[in-house]
Formats: sequence, structure tokens, C-alpha cells
Amino acid sequence: AKTYVDSLNVIRSAIGTPLQTISSGGTSLLMIDSGTGDNLFAVDVRGIDPEEGRFNNLRLIVERNNLYVTGFVNRTNNVFYRFADFSHVTFPGTTAVTLSGDSSYTTLQRVAGISRTGMQINRHSLTTSYLDLMSHSGTSLTQSVARAMLRFVTVTAEALRFRQIQRGFRTTLDDLSGRSYVMTAEDVDLTLNWGRLSSVLPDYHGQDSVRVGRISFGSINAILGSVALILNCHHHASRVARMASDEFPSMCPADGRVRGITHNKILWDSSTLGAI
Repeated sequence: AKTYVDSLNVIRSAIGTPLQTISSGGTSLLMIDSGTGDNLFAVDVRGIDPEEGRFNNLRLIVERNNLYVTGFVNRTNNVFYRFADFSHVTFPGTTAVTLSGDSSYTTLQRVAGISRTGMQINRHSLTTSYLDLMSHSGTSLTQSVARAMLRFVTVTAEALRFRQIQRGFRTTLDDLSGRSYVMTAEDVDLTLNWGRLSSVLPDYHGQDSVRVGRISFGSINAILGSVALILNCHHHASRVARMASDEFPSMCPADGRVRGITHNKILWDSSTLGAI
């Protein structure tokens, strides 16, 4: 479990800069750097079988500016299976195959035949998912591939974004009883509001609390316990505005409006305050 958390922290530090206004006890909220050059990075999935060191040939290809998983590489043959909405993406040293479905949670849950809150994640299910991805060939987005990618996206990209998800999953890694992590409704709500949180949290300067939709943080420690890494909204707003809000985690507002409003010592998301 410690190796898993350490690996996530290494990735966060490599792509993000700490926000000094949201920091406590050596832990900080990080914002993705504006960056230059290649927007892709690889996440090698290792340690699923820590005793024998097997199952180390899965690589996820991730967009740096928004942590979207574009697809996966089978490192035994270097075939890059990319989602349909990332058919333009290439990765050095691989042969690309475009899958028949996109990367949206709407599509993945429909093809998988399971909701994110009904999906069990533990070492056993990840091993099964790993084997499903390694045995895949062709362009079809199958049920087994959709389920596998839902699991791996949750414990990588979503765990990078949210310490709450990291914490929920990590406790299963050292549990010999086979206990599973299952996303709560609150976990899912966080993932669907990453863009709004990214717009508001940089405006936090010690207000009594933060309100974004149904999400409420009452202190710096509450923020840090839930969120680890946010978008750089000022730099990436135009890039991510193309994402469909009903299918992807909501991104930064494309119109440049101010999102953080302090009222009665509470930092509000403007749309949340306007609805009350």
C-alpha cells in the first residue's frame, strides 16, 4: 500500500506545483503545471502480484494536462489500444489500434454492464482485469475491456486527482481477507466536479468552508483529505472545453467567468451560490 501511495505522489510531483495557500503538515494541494512539449505520459501498472512480480506488462497512456486515460499498451507486443475519442493520439514505439468505443464513463459503464458504484476493486479483480487486457485483440470495445479500464482508471487517474479515492483503495492492498474498494456516491460526485473544484480551490485563502454543488469542505485538512491534484484552468480552458459535460468529469469553464465567490466567510462555486 505504501508503494502505491508513494508512486502516486511521485507522479503528482512530476506534473504539478503545490498551492501554498492549501498546505498543511507537509501535504499540499497541487495544480497541474502549464507545461510544454509532449502532453502524454505513461503509467506502468506493477505490483498486482507482489510476491512473484508478475503482471507487469500493462501501460496506461495518460494526457498530462487533464489526466484522461487515452488507452492502454500491451507491452508484450507494444500494441496501443486507444479509445475512439483519442484516435488522433500516438505514442512512440507502439502500433495503434483504435477501439470502437470512447473513453467516457457513460460508454464504459454501458458496455461494462455495471455502474461505478457497483464495481468491486481489489487485487483479485485487478488481476482478472489485467489478464483481460493482455488477451485482448482487435478493435471491439468489449465488456471485459470496459470493466478492466473502469477499474484501472479509478485506481490511477482518479486516485491521482483525489486522495479520498486513493485512501479508499489503498486499505484493500494489505487486507488478506479479500475486502474490496467500492466507489461511494460521494467519490463519484468528486470525480464529476473536478473542473468546478479546480476553478474554485485556487481562490481559497482561509475561508471558513468551501461549497461546490453538494461538496462541502470545512477546513484545509478536509480539502487535502479529499483532493490531491487540480486542473490548471487558466491554461487549459480552451483545450478541454470540447469535452461533453454529461460524459466526462466537468472541466474548467470555457467562458473565463470567475467561479470562486466569498460570501459570509464561505468560498462558493458561483453556480452553486446562484442556485441557492
